[in-house]
Amino acid sequence: MNIKLIALDMDGTSLKTDKTMSPKTTRVLRAAAQRGIHIVPATGRVRNLIPDQILEVGSIRYAITANGATVVDLENDTVIYENLMTEEQSGRLVKYLMGCNVLVEAYTGGDSYVQKSQLDLVSTFKDYPQLYVDMFLKKQIAVDDLPEFLKKGKRRLEKINVPFMEPEVREKIWNKLSETNEFALTSSFNNNLEINGATTNKGDALRHLCERLGIKAEEVIAFGDETNDLKMLAFAGCGVAMQNGCDAAKKAADFVTLSNDEDGIPYALEKLAGIKA
Repeated sequence: MNIKLIALDMDGTSLKTDKTMSPKTTRVLRAAAQRGIHIVPATGRVRNLIPDQILEVGSIRYAITANGATVVDLENDTVIYENLMTEEQSGRLVKYLMGCNVLVEAYTGGDSYVQKSQLDLVSTFKDYPQLYVDMFLKKQIAVDDLPEFLKKGKRRLEKINVPFMEPEVREKIWNKLSETNEFALTSSFNNNLEINGATTNKGDALRHLCERLGIKAEEVIAFGDETNDLKMLAFAGCGVAMQNGCDAAKKAADFVTLSNDEDGIPYALEKLAGIKA
């Protein structure tokens, strides 16, 4: 393949289960960058939650964030594309979710905001590694009144993430929000719910970036593992799903590689594009 751009999901794909990037994955991405290939993180995270390990690969200028709600030029710290919820949708959705007694992460302006009083819900996160809980708490900006904060700032949300949900609660909220075509519902873990505007997805954001860079879809290889990666895998000339990925991701992909804990990205890049770590 004549690859000009590599789009990479983060959690469950380029990051191992322990949330670190393997040395071999780092080396192969650096080798690709040295060939002039664009390395583009494509994540459900907001701009300021992209792991340093990813950015330290070097030569990473663009990032697709919040499931495609924004494309950021990291070099100039500017948003070059956005597809956000309206102010009205943002406020209404936050109020509904907070009434469900679930913890709400509101992604806006490249940061993640939560309501202080909701942080008590963290104690209900049962059976989750303390590492995950600590990482969650570390990345939040806590405000006194989340709906009022959004309203006062006339903030339009990039995404809402509801983490660490019990299956029956997740199913109830998913079904309720699916009653209209107002929102796109995906997940990057089997216990969370990610909510974007109806037309927001990684695939559309990747298409806009490729048009800007003059890159064709067939010159793109994309890696992912979950439902929020499906349209990106479909857009790319070569969509690669991780062995640990969901069945839908594997079905959408052109190739299934090794798992995120087995250096699946280096394996696929060597096999498909001749790029060695």
